[in-house]
Amino acid sequence: MGVLKANIVLTGGPCAGKTTTISCVKEDLENMGYHVLLLNECATELINGGIRPFGDGAIPVFDFQNEILNLQLYKEKRYMDIIEKIPDDKECIILSDRGILDSKAYLGQELFTKLLDKNGLKEEDLGHQYDLVIHMVTVASDIKNKYNTTTNTARFEQDPEEAIDIDMRTQDAWKNHSNLKMIEATEIIDEKVEKVKDLIHDFLKN
Repeated sequence: MGVLKANIVLTGGPCAGKTTTISCVKEDLENMGYHVLLLNECATELINGGIRPFGDGAIPVFDFQNEILNLQLYKEKRYMDIIEKIPDDKECIILSDRGILDSKAYLGQELFTKLLDKNGLKEEDLGHQYDLVIHMVTVASDIKNKYNTTTNTARFEQDPEEAIDIDMRTQDAWKNHSNLKMIEATEIIDEKVEKVKDLIHDFLKN
């Protein structure tokens, strides 16, 4: 069966470069011989599928985050089960675009606690399954004229100030993780990508 080498999350504010970075990191890890299981962002998947907390047919934000939570939990469990079916002791890496605690950034503490209670979960039990969490700071925090929504049609944070607020809330949601790393905003995405690769390479050496 396969062996889980690392469970890695890339998170951060809108327009932080996560999508581009994840694609590059996946290719890099595969070139290193790892079998990479990519867990795409659940919110984008739901929004593109017609389930959204804005516009026509919108559902309440709490219900939307509940769908994200349950989809994330389901996919994470399925990926762990799939690793057991991969032959030849292949070293595997789960690479996730956002993780469970991201929901806290959009709900706040009170509603997030209510969400966990609804699903029989405790905040202190979450996040431990991730070995490395890398927060990529939104470009809006440093270069506001570079912020846009064109790189992700499912993005609903429409202005830089909102993107910065969500970024800060996301940092706060993950602040207690034992292996949280920060990548500051930069105008050149390749610089961010290389910094993320370096963090992952350093982690895998240990």
